Amino acid sequence: MQTRLYGTGISRAPYTATQHHSHRFMTNVIEARASEEEVDRALLYLDAIHESCGIGRRYSAVEDFTRDDPEEFTFFPPSWDLEPLPTTHQRMKIYEPVSVAMAEEAACRALADAGVSPREVTHLVVVTCTGLFAPGPDILLTKRLGLRPDTQRTVIGFMGCYGAFNGLRTAHQIIASDPQAVVLQVCVELCSLHYQTELEPHVIIGNCLFGDGGAAAVWAADDRLDAGYADLVHSQCFISDDSLDQMQWHIGDHGFTMILDVEVPNTLRAGGARFVNSLLDASQMTPDDIQGWLVHPGGPKIVDAVRDAVELEEQDVALSRSVLRDFGNMSSATVLFVLHRHLTRRKDDGPMALLGFGPGLTLEGAVLKPT
Repeated sequence: MQTRLYGTGISRAPYTATQHHSHRFMTNVIEARASEEEVDRALLYLDAIHESCGIGRRYSAVEDFTRDDPEEFTFFPPSWDLEPLPTTHQRMKIYEPVSVAMAEEAACRALADAGVSPREVTHLVVVTCTGLFAPGPDILLTKRLGLRPDTQRTVIGFMGCYGAFNGLRTAHQIIASDPQAVVLQVCVELCSLHYQTELEPHVIIGNCLFGDGGAAAVWAADDRLDAGYADLVHSQCFISDDSLDQMQWHIGDHGFTMILDVEVPNTLRAGGARFVNSLLDASQMTPDDIQGWLVHPGGPKIVDAVRDAVELEEQDVALSRSVLRDFGNMSSATVLFVLHRHLTRRKDDGPMALLGFGPGLTLEGAVLKPT
């Protein structure tokens, strides 16, 4: 018996801003908050990140990033210094309704793609690291989708960009223990709610890269439903040595704060090949067997590092760059966006390797083989 992927779906946050809008917004904030000594350095760094980030637009739960006049703000205070900054409580008041609406949209699309009715779902796995509340998104989503009240629910929280892999692995473990299970996996992230105003490079990088998105997948045994896209061959994870400080995610008084160290690409370059070879060996495959390299596009330098470590061609990571360009880094949802786009556009039926990275520094991978 194999765990099979039967459907995927994605959803966008309600507002969208081009990188031109984002750059203008952040420039105004820096000029309002920085001292004379700080402003030139911060703006030069902002310009450099925007020019090299490879992002064209991002989606957000916050309308203000598209506004030219702070008097029109609906989330931040009506001044470019954004003071007083919204509290974590205020940010969670937006996270709750918007995240559930986005999760519902992605889930409905995945269920329709799989040809599965909500009443057929036996297990729901929700992955998110950008918000917390209870009764949680699992319960509200169960009610909004019309899932059965005895649907078994799991919430995977605060794992960051590799969370989707743990959702996938949880689905596989459920199906292995219950061949009649139909598992709906949903990843939803509202990263832009946690916009920060400090002038440190890692804060500016985070403000430039992260966006909001939702994605879903339907999993079941290979003989449980009709058709399907691909079977899970193997999944694997690895925590790199001496890298705990390279990617961090903390709950602060004014939202969640991200630390993304410049050493992350170097760590991936150093250990990426060994991890991928181990993943493929366990899948009884070689790099030449993989027809779809679905790399989590955490940022352009991360994609570069994986490409170089695994000795891929630029065309192998073009799909990941296209998702980065169109949506930015949406944390756990991003790799499912890449998978969804690959399944929509694929011209081959070869195996796929999904790769993701997050706090730890953790490397995650999965191999899928088309049916």
